Amino acid sequence: MRTVGIIAEYNPFHTGHAHHLELAKKRTGADFTLVVMSPDFVQRGEPAVFNKYTRTKMALLGGADVVLELPLRYAAGSAEYFAEGAVSLLDGLGVIDTLCFGGESDDLECFLQTARTLLEEPPQYAQTLQELLKKGATFPKARSEALCTYLSKNYHLFLASPNNILGIEYCRALLRRRSVITPVPVKREGNCYHSSELDGLYCSATALRRQIADEKKHIDMRGSSNSNALANMLHYIPESCHFLFIRACKAACFPEAFLPYLDLKLLAQDTFAHILDITPDLSDRILNRRTECIGKSWEEILSLLKTKQITQARIRRALLHLILDIRQDTVERPADQPMIPYAKLLGFRTTAAPLLHEIKQNSSFPLISKNANAGKLLSETSLQMWNQDITASHFYRSVISRTYHTEFQTEYEMSPVVL
Repeated sequence: MRTVGIIAEYNPFHTGHAHHLELAKKRTGADFTLVVMSPDFVQRGEPAVFNKYTRTKMALLGGADVVLELPLRYAAGSAEYFAEGAVSLLDGLGVIDTLCFGGESDDLECFLQTARTLLEEPPQYAQTLQELLKKGATFPKARSEALCTYLSKNYHLFLASPNNILGIEYCRALLRRRSVITPVPVKREGNCYHSSELDGLYCSATALRRQIADEKKHIDMRGSSNSNALANMLHYIPESCHFLFIRACKAACFPEAFLPYLDLKLLAQDTFAHILDITPDLSDRILNRRTECIGKSWEEILSLLKTKQITQARIRRALLHLILDIRQDTVERPADQPMIPYAKLLGFRTTAAPLLHEIKQNSSFPLISKNANAGKLLSETSLQMWNQDITASHFYRSVISRTYHTEFQTEYEMSPVVL
């Protein structure tokens, strides 16, 4: 039995994702596809547009066999931290043969060569990186320039893609763990990651989120939906998921819904340096400009806090960590503790029962299908991570409930999606 692993956010799930799931099985000869998916908050430092159970069901309808949840601290972390957590989860299951990821390139050697450079940090690369940082370049820009100097100028285009960056980090995590999982890059088809246009063979998730946001504004202002806009979006959603997508759009989630909670955090503290991803310099900047942030939109706040040395992506994650109270000391772990102490089951197809059985037999950590069982299966340290995940999901759903006047359900009332 062969199983291919996929790391995803599906924010939201679309035809490009369904194509990737199909292609992953064909390229690897896998019998099953297992997805590690972000929970209700994602790596770009924002809430997911649809809740994790809706995205899980769409993924299962679109071709996935099993969906597991990536713990929050990794899901909302930097690309390196995100990849390290997700790869650790896949590796610890003991059943994954290949990791298939999308990128703007399918040249495996490019991914591996870059990953080895980052892992080994040759002196020439390290020296160039430090020189660029001293000149004031942001870390992502400095790292990209140093890699191009060390490897080849031709790497500029390769390193310009967020999907390629994640692929490099997946390979680095696999190399660091000496994992037996084989990486398999698949070249992305359709529009690029940043494209905001609903056109081409496959659109980007960015374009869909923007269209959903525009449609929400239209409904709020006019009281009715735009049938043409909905039809345009549905063109890029698998037909089996249309009903879910239409329903989910009525309760879509965006960062603006969390701004009152950010205001409270900004006004209630005199330092933010204890929050994950907030350096003393960034803490001082937030403190000095916090009153200017009150009443501003999410994008305006990001612009207010951005500097030449700090990217908007870093600021988004930092503010999300502040809203969720993810502190540096809560994510630190003893050296003898694993990165991933459990696998939470979000959903599965009944035909994947053999895979679930294999996971239970081979995994280095418990597979949790019933939330109420966590207290019996996890250590005190592991429960801290678990409770952090549960609290964040409750917070997300409470904001949805408050915004759309819907019934609130706790995680302990939810069960894995079964198809």
